[in-house]
Amino acid sequence: MNGSMVLSGVVMVAALIGMIICSKKQKTNPGAQPIAIALLIVVIISGIYMLYKNNIFGSSNASMIESENHFYASQGYTVGKFIAKNIPGAKVLVIENEDFEKSKREQAFLDALKEGMGKNNVKAVALQILNKPQRPAGMPEDMPMIPVMEMMTSKDFDATIKANGDSNVIVSVIGLPRDASSMKLWSMSASARPKLILVGSGMGGSVKIGPAIKQGMISAIVTISPTAKFDDEGAPSAFEDAFKKRYILIDKDNVDKNKGSL
Repeated sequence: MNGSMVLSGVVMVAALIGMIICSKKQKTNPGAQPIAIALLIVVIISGIYMLYKNNIFGSSNASMIESENHFYASQGYTVGKFIAKNIPGAKVLVIENEDFEKSKREQAFLDALKEGMGKNNVKAVALQILNKPQRPAGMPEDMPMIPVMEMMTSKDFDATIKANGDSNVIVSVIGLPRDASSMKLWSMSASARPKLILVGSGMGGSVKIGPAIKQGMISAIVTISPTAKFDDEGAPSAFEDAFKKRYILIDKDNVDKNKGSL
């Protein structure tokens, strides 16, 4: 077993122990809950890394991975169609995870987004983490650190949006930070404020999504459908059909009837 595997195992065990401790303290210390969630994510990522290094995800599962990537990309296509219909002429900024350029999954999403829009007016950037923790000495470069959704803050989002001020539509595939209510985006005038679309989890614990959609602060979100089907049949070839099987897009027109999905 190489050093990276040993380190990954140590990190996973330490995170698991910390998660158990924090879970027991949730009743007396509410602040322990987000820490427990963060540690759970670390456990999951460490486990995936170990499986990857052991070549568990071999060629026999290539079709399954390709199918999941197609499901994921269908969200980009649907968001692109939504933008083309509701925000014509949009200049889109996609806020991504670090190293998204190396991810086939994220590149498939971006290609599908452009296809849905019918235009190539899309710019993708990794979220700027202003106070990013240093990688521990000896930690392999390909081993994930703390998930960006646990590191990011409202200041990171403000800085990223400001640095790309020519965009009038923001699509975040990493959700919003826990202190999202402090983002400067909300205090901008309606005419100057970019349209915001959220894809996936981590919507931002301090923002009430339903009211924000009704008020026009958030244009739409894409999330798992309450009727989602997870089976071994794979993703339908058409993006529209793949999307309907897994996801739902919620905007001001259907937010009331989909309160349970927010």
